Amino acid sequence: MSSDTPVQAVDPAPDAEWAALVDAAHRNVGELEQFNHASGQRGSSWALPVADGTYRDIPVWSGKGAWLRQVRHAVTNTEIGRAAVKKRRIGVETMVAVAAAHARFAQSTTGRGITASVATIERVAGVSESVVQRARRVLRDLGMGYEVVRGRQLQTREFMAAELHHGGHQRGAASVWALSSPRWIIEVTPQPVAAKRRSPARSVHRAQTHQQRRQRQQAAAAKAAASNPQLSERDTLSLGSSVLEKFSRKRELTKRATHAGAITTNTHRHLHTQRAAAQLARLAPALTPDGHIGQLVDVLVRTGIDTTRWTGRDIADALTHDTQNRGWTWPDAKSWRTGGYSVQNPVRYAHMRLSRIDFTGPSPSQQRASIDAQRRAEQAARATEAAEARSRAASAEHRAALRANWRTLAADASTTRPGEVHE
Repeated sequence: MSSDTPVQAVDPAPDAEWAALVDAAHRNVGELEQFNHASGQRGSSWALPVADGTYRDIPVWSGKGAWLRQVRHAVTNTEIGRAAVKKRRIGVETMVAVAAAHARFAQSTTGRGITASVATIERVAGVSESVVQRARRVLRDLGMGYEVVRGRQLQTREFMAAELHHGGHQRGAASVWALSSPRWIIEVTPQPVAAKRRSPARSVHRAQTHQQRRQRQQAAAAKAAASNPQLSERDTLSLGSSVLEKFSRKRELTKRATHAGAITTNTHRHLHTQRAAAQLARLAPALTPDGHIGQLVDVLVRTGIDTTRWTGRDIADALTHDTQNRGWTWPDAKSWRTGGYSVQNPVRYAHMRLSRIDFTGPSPSQQRASIDAQRRAEQAARATEAAEARSRAASAEHRAALRANWRTLAADASTTRPGEVHE
């Protein structure tokens, strides 16, 4: 470039335009952040905002456990609930499972803010999409579930707010639901009965046992000293030495404690009872003791269950059947607070539940074994009949002889002329 070439001046307009665009972008991002904060966005997806005053006429729920207990009571013991599940063609247990899946994503204090999609609900409940929709219709019929915002495709501003919230591309948003406990269901649902304490606390019982044991030991030692005066002497060469006193007194106390019943030598637990307890703990985690599995074995022994006939699976099936008949819900093994229960002592809870069930009849495994034996007997009878039928059938040699005889008779008949007597 020569020095005579004129230098073009730089136009400052593009810098000002770029600055204006950057400022507008900053303002837009700030507005989207404020929009997300005002709409209470949480989790890994963007939810549709709920307008102010939407929840004004929707009562809050009574809590997760109480609400699930109300749902079960409504669909099993009220005319409205039974008519609703019959109309929507859904079973009681399936209905409770879908309700529990909704309650899992609800706010703990109000039961509102359920933004989980139908696919998430059906995956948690283990049902299909149509079942989820039918269960939601039942909740609407009972006034225990409300769709406050219908799911739809996101608009441009909402799409950018969703991208700002989680950094991904989201085209649509699920419906927003709220769970409720109306007054009528609260009034008709019975409250859970708190279990009464029948025995003192463990610490008190331990202190009483220790005191009684000390009293028995002191009485036994006093009686032993009275019957053997040499035990009170301290001469190292006599029978009343400290070494002999130690072993003699210990032997005397052990004998007397054994006769008094303070020491038991029968600590053997049958192997079939241990297997039943282990299988029951695996199938019903709510009954798993905090300590050793032997505590559950002792429960099976105290309740008088014959574990030679009743396996752990049979006991679990009986508990499930009893739970369904009473309209209860199994407690959760993690939180111990599902369905209105608050299990603090699994061993006492297992004793309470098992003591209310009659285990004197045949167990499900015995019934299945009887049915299988009857089926095998029928199959053996049919096999015997088939074998007899096959034995009555003509053998191949017999059929061949008959065919040869027929051919001979046919040949003789063909060679005989009409009117001629065949000799």
